[in-house]
Amino acid sequence: MAAAVVCDNCGDSHTPAVKTCLRCEVSFCATHLMPHVENPRLSDHVLVAPIANLKERRCPEHTKEIEFYCTVDNSLVCSTCTIAGKHKGHDVTTLKDEHETRKTRVEGETRAVEEKRKEVEESMKRMEATHKEAQESVTGITGRLRDTLDEDEKEALRRVAVKERELLSRIEEDIARHKREISELQAAAAHLRALQHETDSLAFLQGHLEETRRREIPKESAPPSPTSLDATTIRSLERDMRRLLPLVYGRSPTLDTNSACDLLKISSDLRMVTWSGVPQGRPHHPHRFECWGQALCSESFSSGQHYWEVDVGSADECRVGVAYGTIPRRGGGAECCLGGSDVSWCLQKDDDIFSVQHGGVTALLSVPQPPRRVGIHLDWDAGLLSFYSADSMAPLHSFHQTFTQPLHPGLGVWGDGESVRIVDLSGAS
Repeated sequence: MAAAVVCDNCGDSHTPAVKTCLRCEVSFCATHLMPHVENPRLSDHVLVAPIANLKERRCPEHTKEIEFYCTVDNSLVCSTCTIAGKHKGHDVTTLKDEHETRKTRVEGETRAVEEKRKEVEESMKRMEATHKEAQESVTGITGRLRDTLDEDEKEALRRVAVKERELLSRIEEDIARHKREISELQAAAAHLRALQHETDSLAFLQGHLEETRRREIPKESAPPSPTSLDATTIRSLERDMRRLLPLVYGRSPTLDTNSACDLLKISSDLRMVTWSGVPQGRPHHPHRFECWGQALCSESFSSGQHYWEVDVGSADECRVGVAYGTIPRRGGGAECCLGGSDVSWCLQKDDDIFSVQHGGVTALLSVPQPPRRVGIHLDWDAGLLSFYSADSMAPLHSFHQTFTQPLHPGLGVWGDGESVRIVDLSGAS
Protein backbone atom coordinates (compact mmCIF):
# COMPACT_ATOMS: atom_id res chain seq x y z
CA MET A 1 0.00 0.00 0.00
CA ALA A 2 1.37 3.45 -0.94
CA ALA A 3 2.40 5.74 1.93
CA ALA A 4 0.06 8.62 2.69
CA VAL A 5 1.08 12.05 1.42
CA VAL A 6 1.79 14.33 4.39
CA CYS A 7 1.53 18.08 4.76
CA ASP A 8 4.78 19.84 3.82
CA ASN A 9 4.08 22.71 6.26
CA CYS A 10 3.48 20.63 9.38
CA GLY A 11 6.53 19.98 11.47
CA ASP A 12 5.37 16.57 12.75
CA SER A 13 5.58 14.86 9.32
CA HIS A 14 2.48 12.87 10.23
CA THR A 15 -0.44 15.10 9.33
CA PRO A 16 -1.98 13.85 6.07
CA ALA A 17 -2.30 16.26 3.16
CA VAL A 18 -5.70 16.91 1.62
CA LYS A 19 -4.55 18.78 -1.50
CA THR A 20 -1.42 19.48 -3.54
CA CYS A 21 -0.96 22.85 -5.24
CA LEU A 22 0.53 22.39 -8.70
CA ARG A 23 1.71 26.01 -8.87
CA CYS A 24 3.42 25.95 -5.46
CA GLU A 25 4.36 22.27 -5.74
CA VAL A 26 3.46 21.86 -2.07
CA SER A 27 1.05 19.52 -0.30
CA PHE A 28 -1.21 20.98 2.41
CA CYS A 29 -3.29 19.66 5.29
CA ALA A 30 -6.75 21.15 5.83
CA THR A 31 -5.38 23.90 8.10
CA HIS A 32 -2.51 25.02 5.88
CA LEU A 33 -4.73 24.85 2.81
CA MET A 34 -6.97 27.67 4.06
CA PRO A 35 -4.94 30.54 2.48
CA HIS A 36 -5.42 28.94 -0.93
CA VAL A 37 -9.14 28.76 -0.28
CA GLU A 38 -9.58 32.21 1.24
CA ASN A 39 -7.01 34.37 -0.61
CA PRO A 40 -8.37 35.62 -3.98
CA ARG A 41 -4.81 36.07 -5.29
CA LEU A 42 -4.31 32.30 -5.04
CA SER A 43 -7.58 31.39 -6.76
CA ASP A 44 -5.82 30.53 -10.02
CA HIS A 45 -3.62 27.95 -8.30
CA VAL A 46 -4.64 24.46 -9.36
CA LEU A 47 -5.39 22.17 -6.40
CA VAL A 48 -5.46 18.40 -6.94
CA ALA A 49 -5.58 15.26 -4.84
CA PRO A 50 -2.38 14.79 -2.82
CA ILE A 51 0.60 13.84 -5.01
CA ALA A 52 3.47 11.94 -3.45
CA ASN A 53 6.12 12.58 -6.09
CA LEU A 54 5.87 15.95 -7.77
CA LYS A 55 9.02 15.22 -9.80
CA GLU A 56 6.88 12.95 -11.96
CA ARG A 57 5.07 16.06 -13.17
CA ARG A 58 8.29 17.46 -14.63
CA CYS A 59 10.11 16.46 -17.79
CA PRO A 60 13.03 14.22 -16.75
CA GLU A 61 15.20 15.71 -19.52
CA HIS A 62 14.53 19.44 -19.09
CA THR A 63 13.03 19.49 -15.53
CA LYS A 64 10.22 21.68 -16.83
CA GLU A 65 6.53 21.15 -16.16
CA ILE A 66 4.90 18.62 -18.49
CA GLU A 67 2.32 20.46 -20.59
CA PHE A 68 1.80 18.51 -23.80
CA TYR A 69 1.17 15.07 -25.21
CA CYS A 70 3.18 13.95 -28.27
CA THR A 71 0.86 11.98 -30.57
CA VAL A 72 3.80 10.63 -32.59
CA ASP A 73 5.68 8.98 -29.71
CA ASN A 74 2.78 8.65 -27.25
CA SER A 75 4.80 10.60 -24.70
CA LEU A 76 4.20 13.35 -22.17
CA VAL A 77 6.50 16.29 -22.90
CA CYS A 78 7.41 19.82 -21.83
CA SER A 79 7.53 22.92 -24.02
CA THR A 80 11.29 22.61 -24.56
CA CYS A 81 10.83 19.06 -25.90
CA THR A 82 8.65 20.46 -28.70
CA ILE A 83 11.07 23.24 -29.63
CA ALA A 84 14.59 21.87 -29.25
CA GLY A 85 14.25 18.31 -28.01
CA LYS A 86 13.74 14.97 -29.72
CA HIS A 87 10.03 15.74 -30.15
CA LYS A 88 10.75 18.84 -32.25
CA GLY A 89 8.33 19.09 -35.16
CA HIS A 90 6.03 16.37 -33.82
CA ASP A 91 2.30 16.85 -33.54
CA VAL A 92 1.38 17.60 -29.95
CA THR A 93 -1.84 18.37 -28.08
CA THR A 94 -2.53 19.90 -24.71
CA LEU A 95 -2.96 17.58 -21.75
CA LYS A 96 -6.58 18.67 -21.40
CA ASP A 97 -7.42 17.93 -25.04
CA GLU A 98 -5.79 14.50 -24.90
CA HIS A 99 -7.58 13.84 -21.61
CA GLU A 100 -10.94 14.56 -23.26
CA THR A 101 -10.05 12.39 -26.26
CA ARG A 102 -9.20 9.41 -24.09
CA LYS A 103 -12.13 9.61 -21.68
CA THR A 104 -14.52 7.68 -23.92
CA ARG A 105 -11.79 5.22 -24.84
CA VAL A 106 -11.22 4.40 -21.17
CA GLU A 107 -14.91 3.60 -20.72
CA GLY A 108 -14.75 1.13 -23.61
CA GLU A 109 -11.52 -0.38 -22.33
CA THR A 110 -13.08 -0.88 -18.91
CA ARG A 111 -16.00 -2.77 -20.46
CA ALA A 112 -13.63 -4.85 -22.59
CA VAL A 113 -11.52 -5.81 -19.58
CA GLU A 114 -14.65 -6.75 -17.62
CA GLU A 115 -15.89 -8.91 -20.52
CA LYS A 116 -12.50 -10.58 -20.77
CA ARG A 117 -12.57 -11.27 -17.04
CA LYS A 118 -15.99 -12.90 -17.36
CA GLU A 119 -14.78 -15.07 -20.25
CA VAL A 120 -11.76 -16.22 -18.26
CA GLU A 121 -13.95 -16.96 -15.23
CA GLU A 122 -16.31 -19.07 -17.39
CA SER A 123 -13.35 -20.90 -18.86
CA MET A 124 -12.03 -21.56 -15.36
CA LYS A 125 -15.42 -22.91 -14.26
CA ARG A 126 -15.35 -25.38 -17.16
CA MET A 127 -11.84 -26.42 -16.18
CA GLU A 128 -12.88 -26.91 -12.57
CA ALA A 129 -15.80 -29.08 -13.73
CA THR A 130 -13.42 -31.13 -15.89
CA HIS A 131 -11.04 -31.39 -12.95
CA LYS A 132 -13.81 -32.60 -10.66
CA GLU A 133 -14.97 -35.18 -13.19
CA ALA A 134 -11.44 -36.50 -13.74
CA GLN A 135 -10.78 -36.57 -10.00
CA GLU A 136 -13.95 -38.57 -9.35
CA SER A 137 -12.99 -40.92 -12.14
CA VAL A 138 -9.55 -41.53 -10.61
CA THR A 139 -11.18 -42.22 -7.25
CA GLY A 140 -13.63 -44.58 -8.91
CA ILE A 141 -10.92 -46.50 -10.72
CA THR A 142 -8.53 -46.89 -7.81
CA GLY A 143 -11.40 -47.79 -5.50
CA ARG A 144 -12.46 -50.70 -7.67
CA LEU A 145 -9.25 -52.68 -8.14
CA ARG A 146 -10.95 -55.91 -7.34
CA ASP A 147 -9.01 -58.91 -6.09
CA THR A 148 -10.73 -61.03 -8.73
CA LEU A 149 -9.06 -59.11 -11.58
CA ASP A 150 -5.96 -60.64 -13.09
CA GLU A 151 -2.71 -58.69 -13.15
CA ASP A 152 -3.13 -57.52 -16.76
CA GLU A 153 -6.55 -56.11 -15.95
CA LYS A 154 -5.27 -54.41 -12.80
CA GLU A 155 -2.39 -52.93 -14.78
CA ALA A 156 -4.85 -51.59 -17.37
CA LEU A 157 -6.79 -49.87 -14.60
CA ARG A 158 -3.62 -48.41 -13.14
CA ARG A 159 -2.51 -47.04 -16.52
CA VAL A 160 -5.80 -45.21 -16.95
CA ALA A 161 -5.53 -43.83 -13.41
CA VAL A 162 -2.02 -42.54 -14.19
CA LYS A 163 -3.31 -40.84 -17.36
CA GLU A 164 -6.09 -39.20 -15.40
CA ARG A 165 -3.69 -37.95 -12.73
CA GLU A 166 -1.46 -36.43 -15.41
CA LEU A 167 -4.49 -34.71 -16.90
CA LEU A 168 -5.48 -33.48 -13.44
CA SER A 169 -2.06 -31.91 -12.97
CA ARG A 170 -2.26 -30.10 -16.30
CA ILE A 171 -5.76 -28.82 -15.56
CA GLU A 172 -4.61 -27.59 -12.14
CA GLU A 173 -1.81 -25.61 -13.80
CA ASP A 174 -4.31 -24.07 -16.20
CA ILE A 175 -6.69 -23.18 -13.37
CA ALA A 176 -3.84 -21.48 -11.48
CA ARG A 177 -2.89 -19.51 -14.62
CA HIS A 178 -6.50 -18.42 -15.10
CA LYS A 179 -6.72 -17.30 -11.47
CA ARG A 180 -3.65 -15.11 -11.99
CA GLU A 181 -5.15 -13.67 -15.16
CA ILE A 182 -8.44 -12.94 -13.40
CA SER A 183 -6.57 -11.14 -10.62
CA GLU A 184 -4.67 -9.04 -13.19
CA LEU A 185 -7.88 -8.19 -15.06
CA GLN A 186 -9.61 -7.20 -11.83
CA ALA A 187 -6.72 -4.87 -11.00
CA ALA A 188 -6.79 -3.39 -14.52
CA ALA A 189 -10.54 -2.81 -14.35
CA ALA A 190 -10.21 -1.13 -10.94
CA HIS A 191 -7.44 1.12 -12.26
CA LEU A 192 -9.46 2.08 -15.35
CA ARG A 193 -12.55 2.81 -13.27
CA ALA A 194 -10.47 5.06 -11.01
CA LEU A 195 -9.10 6.89 -14.05
CA GLN A 196 -12.63 7.74 -15.15
CA HIS A 197 -12.95 9.90 -12.01
CA GLU A 198 -9.50 11.52 -12.31
CA THR A 199 -9.84 15.27 -12.99
CA ASP A 200 -6.13 16.09 -13.21
CA SER A 201 -5.27 15.66 -16.89
CA LEU A 202 -1.60 14.82 -16.30
CA ALA A 203 -2.37 12.24 -13.63
CA PHE A 204 -5.03 10.75 -15.90
CA LEU A 205 -2.68 10.48 -18.88
CA GLN A 206 0.19 9.10 -16.81
CA GLY A 207 -2.12 6.47 -15.36
CA HIS A 208 -3.66 5.57 -18.71
CA LEU A 209 -0.30 5.28 -20.48
CA GLU A 210 1.01 3.09 -17.67
CA GLU A 211 -2.07 0.84 -17.81
CA THR A 212 -1.88 0.62 -21.61
CA ARG A 213 1.80 -0.40 -21.49
CA ARG A 214 1.06 -2.96 -18.80
CA ARG A 215 -1.63 -4.63 -20.90
CA GLU A 216 0.55 -4.54 -24.02
CA ILE A 217 3.40 -6.48 -22.37
CA PRO A 218 3.33 -9.93 -24.01
CA LYS A 219 2.40 -12.63 -21.55
CA GLU A 220 4.43 -15.81 -21.41
CA SER A 221 3.06 -18.31 -23.85
CA ALA A 222 0.29 -20.01 -21.91
CA PRO A 223 -0.78 -23.57 -22.64
CA PRO A 224 -4.19 -23.90 -24.27
CA SER A 225 -7.07 -24.96 -22.08
CA PRO A 226 -7.84 -28.68 -21.60
CA THR A 227 -10.62 -28.41 -24.16
CA SER A 228 -8.03 -27.76 -26.90
CA LEU A 229 -4.65 -28.96 -25.66
CA ASP A 230 -5.97 -32.20 -24.26
CA ALA A 231 -8.72 -32.96 -26.76
CA THR A 232 -6.80 -35.96 -28.08
CA THR A 233 -5.76 -36.98 -24.59
CA ILE A 234 -9.32 -36.75 -23.31
CA ARG A 235 -10.73 -38.74 -26.24
CA SER A 236 -8.08 -41.41 -25.74
CA LEU A 237 -8.79 -41.44 -22.03
CA GLU A 238 -12.53 -41.76 -22.65
CA ARG A 239 -11.92 -44.75 -24.92
CA ASP A 240 -9.69 -46.35 -22.30
CA MET A 241 -12.33 -45.74 -19.66
CA ARG A 242 -15.08 -47.26 -21.79
CA ARG A 243 -12.99 -50.35 -22.43
CA LEU A 244 -12.72 -50.77 -18.67
CA LEU A 245 -16.48 -50.61 -18.10
CA PRO A 246 -16.86 -54.42 -18.27
CA LEU A 247 -14.02 -54.84 -15.77
CA VAL A 248 -15.15 -52.21 -13.31
CA TYR A 249 -18.94 -52.28 -13.60
CA GLY A 250 -19.61 -55.48 -15.54
CA ARG A 251 -22.93 -57.22 -14.83
CA SER A 252 -24.57 -60.34 -16.26
CA PRO A 253 -28.29 -59.95 -15.48
CA THR A 254 -30.68 -62.84 -16.04
CA LEU A 255 -34.15 -62.80 -17.51
CA ASP A 256 -37.28 -63.05 -15.39
CA THR A 257 -39.38 -65.78 -17.00
CA ASN A 258 -42.47 -64.39 -15.29
CA SER A 259 -42.09 -61.21 -17.36
CA ALA A 260 -41.35 -62.95 -20.68
CA CYS A 261 -43.99 -62.87 -23.40
CA ASP A 262 -45.36 -66.39 -23.92
CA LEU A 263 -44.34 -66.24 -27.58
CA LEU A 264 -40.65 -66.05 -26.60
CA LYS A 265 -38.31 -68.92 -25.92
CA ILE A 266 -36.00 -68.36 -22.96
CA SER A 267 -32.65 -70.18 -22.81
CA SER A 268 -31.79 -72.37 -19.86
CA ASP A 269 -29.18 -69.88 -18.64
CA LEU A 270 -31.87 -67.15 -18.69
CA ARG A 271 -29.83 -64.88 -20.96
CA MET A 272 -31.24 -65.40 -24.46
CA VAL A 273 -34.68 -64.71 -25.89
CA THR A 274 -35.87 -66.10 -29.23
CA TRP A 275 -39.06 -65.18 -31.04
CA SER A 276 -41.00 -68.36 -31.79
CA GLY A 277 -44.50 -67.06 -32.48
CA VAL A 278 -45.77 -70.20 -30.78
CA PRO A 279 -47.24 -70.08 -27.25
CA GLN A 280 -44.88 -71.69 -24.75
CA GLY A 281 -47.59 -72.59 -22.27
CA ARG A 282 -46.31 -70.47 -19.42
CA PRO A 283 -48.87 -69.76 -16.68
CA HIS A 284 -50.60 -66.39 -16.47
CA HIS A 285 -48.64 -63.84 -14.45
CA PRO A 286 -49.35 -60.13 -13.84
CA HIS A 287 -45.74 -59.28 -14.80
CA ARG A 288 -45.89 -61.03 -18.17
CA PHE A 289 -45.91 -58.99 -21.40
CA GLU A 290 -49.13 -60.01 -23.09
CA CYS A 291 -48.42 -59.01 -26.70
CA TRP A 292 -44.97 -57.52 -27.12
CA GLY A 293 -42.08 -59.99 -27.50
CA GLN A 294 -40.23 -58.64 -24.50
CA ALA A 295 -38.78 -59.71 -21.17
CA LEU A 296 -37.25 -57.85 -18.25
CA CYS A 297 -34.44 -59.06 -16.06
CA SER A 298 -34.88 -60.19 -12.48
CA GLU A 299 -32.16 -57.80 -11.35
CA SER A 300 -32.87 -54.10 -10.94
CA PHE A 301 -30.54 -51.19 -10.23
CA SER A 302 -31.43 -48.22 -8.03
CA SER A 303 -27.98 -46.77 -7.35
CA GLY A 304 -24.40 -46.91 -8.57
CA GLN A 305 -23.00 -47.74 -11.98
CA HIS A 306 -23.63 -50.88 -14.01
CA TYR A 307 -22.60 -52.16 -17.43
CA TRP A 308 -23.88 -55.07 -19.45
CA GLU A 309 -23.79 -56.14 -23.08
CA VAL A 310 -26.33 -57.64 -25.45
CA ASP A 311 -25.49 -59.59 -28.61
CA VAL A 312 -27.87 -58.33 -31.30
CA GLY A 313 -26.03 -59.84 -34.26
CA SER A 314 -28.61 -62.59 -34.82
CA ALA A 315 -31.62 -60.28 -34.94
CA ASP A 316 -32.87 -57.90 -37.61
CA GLU A 317 -35.52 -56.36 -35.36
CA CYS A 318 -34.92 -55.97 -31.65
CA ARG A 319 -34.81 -53.56 -28.72
CA VAL A 320 -32.48 -53.36 -25.73
CA GLY A 321 -32.92 -50.97 -22.84
CA VAL A 322 -34.23 -50.46 -19.34
CA ALA A 323 -37.62 -49.97 -17.72
CA TYR A 324 -39.19 -49.27 -14.37
CA GLY A 325 -41.10 -52.18 -12.91
CA THR A 326 -44.26 -50.14 -13.50
CA ILE A 327 -44.11 -50.53 -17.30
CA PRO A 328 -47.56 -51.70 -18.52
CA ARG A 329 -47.74 -55.37 -19.58
CA ARG A 330 -51.35 -55.85 -20.72
CA GLY A 331 -52.39 -55.28 -24.32
CA GLY A 332 -50.50 -54.23 -27.41
CA GLY A 333 -50.38 -50.47 -26.85
CA ALA A 334 -47.17 -48.52 -27.46
CA GLU A 335 -46.90 -47.81 -23.74
CA CYS A 336 -46.13 -51.51 -23.18
CA CYS A 337 -43.17 -51.42 -25.59
CA LEU A 338 -39.65 -50.55 -24.44
CA GLY A 339 -39.19 -46.82 -25.10
CA GLY A 340 -42.89 -46.31 -25.74
CA SER A 341 -43.61 -44.37 -22.55
CA ASP A 342 -41.95 -42.27 -19.86
CA VAL A 343 -41.05 -45.36 -17.81
CA SER A 344 -38.70 -47.02 -20.31
CA TRP A 345 -35.72 -46.24 -22.55
CA CYS A 346 -34.33 -48.29 -25.41
CA LEU A 347 -32.09 -48.63 -28.43
CA GLN A 348 -33.84 -50.21 -31.41
CA LYS A 349 -32.31 -52.13 -34.31
CA ASP A 350 -34.26 -52.43 -37.56
CA ASP A 351 -31.95 -54.19 -40.02
CA ASP A 352 -29.00 -51.77 -40.21
CA ILE A 353 -31.01 -48.77 -39.00
CA PHE A 354 -30.53 -47.83 -35.35
CA SER A 355 -32.62 -45.46 -33.28
CA VAL A 356 -33.34 -44.64 -29.66
CA GLN A 357 -36.72 -44.16 -28.06
CA HIS A 358 -38.15 -42.76 -24.84
CA GLY A 359 -41.62 -41.48 -24.09
CA GLY A 360 -42.72 -42.62 -27.52
CA VAL A 361 -40.27 -40.20 -29.19
CA THR A 362 -37.87 -41.78 -31.67
CA ALA A 363 -34.49 -40.37 -32.74
CA LEU A 364 -32.54 -41.92 -35.60
CA LEU A 365 -28.83 -42.57 -35.07
CA SER A 366 -25.95 -42.41 -37.50
CA VAL A 367 -24.13 -45.72 -37.09
CA PRO A 368 -21.54 -46.25 -39.86
CA GLN A 369 -20.65 -49.73 -38.62
CA PRO A 370 -23.63 -51.59 -37.14
CA PRO A 371 -22.46 -53.30 -33.95
CA ARG A 372 -22.87 -56.97 -33.24
CA ARG A 373 -22.85 -56.29 -29.51
CA VAL A 374 -24.41 -53.31 -27.77
CA GLY A 375 -22.98 -52.10 -24.46
CA ILE A 376 -25.31 -50.45 -21.96
CA HIS A 377 -23.86 -48.30 -19.17
CA LEU A 378 -26.18 -47.07 -16.44
CA ASP A 379 -25.08 -44.46 -13.91
CA TRP A 380 -28.28 -44.34 -11.87
CA ASP A 381 -27.18 -41.61 -9.46
CA ALA A 382 -25.96 -39.33 -12.26
CA GLY A 383 -29.11 -39.98 -14.32
CA LEU A 384 -27.11 -41.25 -17.28
CA LEU A 385 -27.95 -44.16 -19.60
CA SER A 386 -25.47 -44.70 -22.44
CA PHE A 387 -25.36 -47.13 -25.35
CA TYR A 388 -22.10 -48.17 -27.02
CA SER A 389 -20.90 -50.31 -29.87
CA ALA A 390 -19.25 -52.86 -27.59
CA ASP A 391 -16.73 -53.98 -30.22
CA SER A 392 -15.08 -50.56 -30.48
CA MET A 393 -16.68 -48.86 -27.46
CA ALA A 394 -17.77 -46.06 -29.80
CA PRO A 395 -20.64 -44.10 -28.21
CA LEU A 396 -24.05 -44.49 -29.86
CA HIS A 397 -26.34 -42.37 -27.67
CA SER A 398 -26.82 -41.16 -24.10
CA PHE A 399 -30.02 -40.37 -22.22
CA HIS A 400 -29.83 -37.81 -19.40
CA GLN A 401 -32.66 -38.35 -16.96
CA THR A 402 -33.42 -38.11 -13.25
CA PHE A 403 -34.30 -41.68 -12.35
CA THR A 404 -36.83 -42.19 -9.57
CA GLN A 405 -37.33 -45.97 -9.48
CA PRO A 406 -35.24 -49.14 -9.80
CA LEU A 407 -34.42 -49.94 -13.43
CA HIS A 408 -34.65 -53.42 -14.94
CA PRO A 409 -32.62 -54.33 -18.04
CA GLY A 410 -34.98 -55.41 -20.81
CA LEU A 411 -34.92 -57.14 -24.22
CA GLY A 412 -37.35 -57.31 -27.11
CA VAL A 413 -37.31 -59.30 -30.36
CA TRP A 414 -39.98 -59.94 -33.01
CA GLY A 415 -38.54 -61.61 -36.09
CA ASP A 416 -39.29 -65.26 -36.75
CA GLY A 417 -36.55 -67.33 -35.13
CA GLU A 418 -34.45 -64.27 -34.26
CA SER A 419 -32.59 -64.06 -30.96
CA VAL A 420 -30.79 -61.60 -28.71
CA ARG A 421 -28.54 -62.64 -25.87
CA ILE A 422 -27.19 -60.98 -22.73
CA VAL A 423 -23.42 -61.50 -22.77
CA ASP A 424 -21.96 -63.27 -19.75
CA LEU A 425 -19.48 -60.77 -18.29
CA SER A 426 -18.92 -62.69 -15.08
CA GLY A 427 -15.41 -63.53 -16.24
CA ALA A 428 -14.70 -59.81 -16.62
CA SER A 429 -15.74 -58.85 -13.14
